Amino acid sequence: MEVIRLGIGGQCSFSTTIPGITRGNHYHTRKIERFAVIKGKALIQLRKINTNEVMDFYLDGEEPAYVDMPIWYTHNIKNIGEEELYTIF
Repeated sequence: MEVIRLGIGGQCSFSTTIPGITRGNHYHTRKIERFAVIKGKALIQLRKINTNEVMDFYLDGEEPAYVDMPIWYTHNIKNIGEEELYTIF
């Protein structure tokens, strides 16, 4: 659900993800995204286009944190916990 859209560019969205589901698996050529986990447990993965190295980031809503998605990096987020995952993008 989109929460805020700025007229000069940029937006803020909120999503819920049930356990075991992966969202994303795409990349952007101009937009930088930030994934902030505020509830649940998540695995965020990044991979630079034309490489095989995958970077794994484990986040937990018990200690809210974020990961920035650079341009030209495929990215996804997976709910690896047992409860619903809450994420702000």
